[in-house]
Amino acid sequence: MTKATLAEAKTRLGELIETAMRGERVVTTRGSKPAAAIVPVEADDPPALRVSDSAADYVAHEARAELEMGVAAHNSR
Repeated sequence: MTKATLAEAKTRLGELIETAMRGERVVTTRGSKPAAAIVPVEADDPPALRVSDSAADYVAHEARAELEMGVAAHNSR
């Protein structure tokens, strides 16, 4: 496994991607803690789902409201 700080990853991104494409996991760190990993994408991997923070907050709020309504309905029986 290769490690690189975020600053190093910024300047060595091409090299780190090549490393990952050879099958080696590349971990970027912020301070001394792992922050993200660079891994190869397989041809048959589905694309990653990307959701904005506001969309994720909305979905979480709606799910929480539905759960609370379901619990309230169940308790009123």
